[in-house]
Amino acid sequence: MANTNNSLLEDINPDVLGRSGFSSIEDQFYGSRPSIPVNKKTNLVGKPGDMNKLNVLKQTDKASILKKFPSVTTKPAKQDRRHTTTTAPSANDIWFETWENSSLFSSLPASDVDALGKKRFVAPHVVYKTDKKPDEPCSITTSLSYFPEEEGGETNVTAPPKSPPSNLTVVTVEGCPSFIILDWEKTDNDTTEYEVISTTKGPDGTQVSILTTNQTHTAVENLKPESSYEFKVKPKNELGEGPPSEPVSFNTESADPRVSENVSGKDAIWTQFPFKTDSYSECNGKQYVKRTWYRKFVGIQLCNSLRYKIYLSDSLNGKFYNIGDQTGHGEDHCQFVDSFLDGRTGNQVRADQLPAREGYYRAMRQEPVNFGQIGGNSHVTYMSWYECGTAIPGKW
Repeated sequence: MANTNNSLLEDINPDVLGRSGFSSIEDQFYGSRPSIPVNKKTNLVGKPGDMNKLNVLKQTDKASILKKFPSVTTKPAKQDRRHTTTTAPSANDIWFETWENSSLFSSLPASDVDALGKKRFVAPHVVYKTDKKPDEPCSITTSLSYFPEEEGGETNVTAPPKSPPSNLTVVTVEGCPSFIILDWEKTDNDTTEYEVISTTKGPDGTQVSILTTNQTHTAVENLKPESSYEFKVKPKNELGEGPPSEPVSFNTESADPRVSENVSGKDAIWTQFPFKTDSYSECNGKQYVKRTWYRKFVGIQLCNSLRYKIYLSDSLNGKFYNIGDQTGHGEDHCQFVDSFLDGRTGNQVRADQLPAREGYYRAMRQEPVNFGQIGGNSHVTYMSWYECGTAIPGKW
């Protein structure tokens, strides 16, 4: 798995950073000025209230939404359901589109080659989501909306799991090398949770990452482009572990140069660092900072590695403020995370429907930012999350 470079600020007391010697540390945060054409596109997200589209499902709300649908307890074998034909529901049916019954998923990619012309990985255990457009940011949240949450009941286990999970499947999105979704079948009623083990070999040796979940699917994030991985799943309960599944392999595709410039060294470093925010966000995960060519700090708070809230601040130890948009809904703010794309943003409402507050704002990509009132009567709106196609903390 990609190791984030947190060497700059980890284990450093924030109070120390405010002393006179801080300027040399500030220099570590400079990013190169991206050469991005001014291109204010129309927003990729539907209008507020357009909740019939799956791609506006918030990951935090997904469980409550899915409770309206029948819980999934038993799945047919994958070799059967991969070729299921989508049928229209009758008027009295409650129907939910999953990856197993959606025509958007296929055992073969729509294009055999990736953005750099290299052949995509194909295997019996790999399924592709084929509908992402080149100018559309990758979205873990949207992809997970095709995987219903399974409601767990109380299980009185009598022994550790005896059989391994079966039919381990890698679900990947064309044009999105930084994550995959693993899906598998439960084969042992004594299983209450799973360890998902990801292994890759690189210049620094073998790297292993372990996730724990009580579902029969999970997203594996922050994968490196053009890298080989092996995945397996081990069942567990309070009495012990069971045998792992057979491992499956997968090679990620190339990074798309239309999304961001592949830079290296100190320009690419996001540093995990807790900061104070003027919070208006749906994201409550880890926080990262990076210095920009604007001579400001960009602060990121994660929902996941591809959905996050973007803030700006004049100083590392000062407050990080929302960023307002005078002409759109923050699509061009993806420039602050070095993305060439006009992003997908959340909770799009008019400025007068938002609380008035202080923040940074601008109208177009490449413009410098101003500071003043946003929301309220300012005619400057601000957003609760962004998807820019750039994985954070992706290792470049």
